Amino acid sequence: MSKAFITTSIVALSLILSSWLPYLNPGKWWLSGFAGLFFPIVLVINLFCLVYWLLRKKPYWGLSLAAILLSCRALLLTFGHHPAGKAATSQPGSFTLMTFNSSSMGLKKYVEDAAIKQSIYTTLQSASPDILCLQEFYTNSSPGYTDHLNTIKETVHYPYHYFTCDKIRWNTWQYGIVLFSKYPIISACHIPCGHSDVGSGSSILQADIKINEHTIRVFTAQLQSYMFRRKDYAALQGQTTQARGLAGRMKHTFGKRSAQAEQLAALIKESPYPTIVCGDFNDVPVSYTYNTISPNMQDAFLEQGWGIGKTLSFLAPTLRIDYILTQSPFHVNGFSSFPHKGFEHFPIMASLSL
Repeated sequence: MSKAFITTSIVALSLILSSWLPYLNPGKWWLSGFAGLFFPIVLVINLFCLVYWLLRKKPYWGLSLAAILLSCRALLLTFGHHPAGKAATSQPGSFTLMTFNSSSMGLKKYVEDAAIKQSIYTTLQSASPDILCLQEFYTNSSPGYTDHLNTIKETVHYPYHYFTCDKIRWNTWQYGIVLFSKYPIISACHIPCGHSDVGSGSSILQADIKINEHTIRVFTAQLQSYMFRRKDYAALQGQTTQARGLAGRMKHTFGKRSAQAEQLAALIKESPYPTIVCGDFNDVPVSYTYNTISPNMQDAFLEQGWGIGKTLSFLAPTLRIDYILTQSPFHVNGFSSFPHKGFEHFPIMASLSL
């Protein structure tokens, strides 16, 4: 066998594995947790091989084509194919929902970043979603700091809200997940799902909301994060020699996140109302996390979006880890992303109707 055949076969097999290994629980099969992260990269390499061997008129192109065809589902989950998709706007008979990992509302080392805070408020006031879900939310009633809870209620005009308040420091520094609504919240609770040092990521927020004659259930969560620090990002970029320890931490995180995904999937199944799930899953579409949560649900980005739809502003251009998923009674009328400078995560918003 020629080196060209062996190399092309390895590349093709890598694509197939990156597409199908994520169906295995990474809590038991840790390699599946890494596999989906590399899908866009090996897809591009296979596309290059396909074109290259076609131009060279060599039969090896068949290996690349077969791998791509066997990976069609992963491809369809990764890329939005609606270049003329509609933006999320308020329309008669519909409502808008935004989810946003606010990264502590611009708080950095216990100091508020005024520019990021202002950009967040400008975005929220301009979009003015009917339902707003914020993960990694921070609020502080102490003088000299921002009471984000009440400020958002007043500036974006939300009469209803529910805050999990998963962590409190120094009496007034509060962290967690919050849901604001222009529609009545008839019941709400937070369901423990783990532990996070930053508060958000410790629970799943569940809220039943009355929209006209309908009652809907919204789940919003931030699933287990890798909790990378600056030195960890340096390791990922090959700047240090700590990659082995970093991989070990990622393996540990896979197990926690897969258990949270299974817990969330069970909650969705038990819901008596049409259900929306949104938030920061901390995982890509080709993953056990997404595969576990998304069955029988529509992905708002895939319904109306275009391209790769990344929601994490750094590390890699392929990381779509924030989602709005809806059950079939909902119709996705539009989708928007807000990739503003300074945001770690980009807010996303969907226009929905029943």
